[in-house]
Amino acid sequence: MQKIKNHLKRFIKKDGIIYKILSKIYHFLSTQKYKITNRKKVKEQNEKYTKRVDEAVEIINKNQGKDYIVFYNPTWLGVAASTLGLFKNNIPLEQVFGRKNVDKIAKAVVENNIKTAIFSQIVDGWTQIIEKINQLNPNIKIKVIWHGNCYEFFSDYTWNLNKEVMNLYKQNKIDSFAFVRSTMYEFYKKVGFKCYYLQNNVYKENAGKIARNNNEKTKIGIYNADTRELKNIYTALSSMKLVPNCVADVVPINESAKRFTEILNLETTSIDAYIPNEELMQRIQKNDINIYPTFTENAPMFPLESFEMGVPCLLGNNNDYFVGTKLGSYVILEREDDANYIKNKIMVALKNRDEIMNLYIEWKKNFNKKCEKLVKEFVNS
Repeated sequence: MQKIKNHLKRFIKKDGIIYKILSKIYHFLSTQKYKITNRKKVKEQNEKYTKRVDEAVEIINKNQGKDYIVFYNPTWLGVAASTLGLFKNNIPLEQVFGRKNVDKIAKAVVENNIKTAIFSQIVDGWTQIIEKINQLNPNIKIKVIWHGNCYEFFSDYTWNLNKEVMNLYKQNKIDSFAFVRSTMYEFYKKVGFKCYYLQNNVYKENAGKIARNNNEKTKIGIYNADTRELKNIYTALSSMKLVPNCVADVVPINESAKRFTEILNLETTSIDAYIPNEELMQRIQKNDINIYPTFTENAPMFPLESFEMGVPCLLGNNNDYFVGTKLGSYVILEREDDANYIKNKIMVALKNRDEIMNLYIEWKKNFNKKCEKLVKEFVNS
């Protein structure tokens, strides 16, 4: 079915009526096929999602009368870390299916006199919750934080959810948006949307306190890249191979990346699955430096997490961190697809590691204040 869909997409206008009709038919048939062939799994998933809804209702009840609450998906690790780093009154909630579950969440928000409901990114079922809250009490403000960028609209999932929330905004069911990258905020503001700017933040206790790795070999980490094109794992591994006496720590490592390291004869330590954030933070402390040379991002959490754990991190030239600072001149990559260039940046950063960490600690003090101010402006608007 996926092959048929991809073939039709080449010849049918994406926003045309025929495409929309065929898209709905495809979605219905693929959903039914999945339910039939995975009946037991679907039942277990639905039970899990219903349990999460009930847990969310309990937490909402404990936040009675609050000025705001924030819904976030705890399984989306970057979004979850962003939300927890910025807000209080956070409500973990995954996909919501069925009218009964939608009603449970919406009624809990209304009956507990919540003044503003904030949705940190959008998950399946959340737009129905927004509509139900608006139906029950249109005076409750609804706000949405959009963590993605335009590149991610290539994904049908992301595009469809984005389209839904924009339509709800035009129907006055959503009050405003927040974006975590200045270019997204500036664009939507210019085209007439009520929006605000936020910057992701991370708070750890170990910034600058972890002793430098004194092993004979240089250990460099790349994490959470997997097979996604935008994460640029193969260029990262190539750059590591050029660093003398280097060991690459890769989590998760996929089969193709594993074979690539074997072709390069690059020494690696690795795990072939995602690991909990706490475990990852412990792991990266053993590194001399981490790299995150992604092709496109908005406000990635990992570079800040790395610095917070006392380990410098090189990052792509595609977010707002460290721009226009001396720290930025050390760690921002201008050519993410150039392995030799990244290798040279790694070598300079290793040589100046202590200065880089001191620059980060000073930068973070002002950054914390800025983030707090932006959150207040968004929440109180």
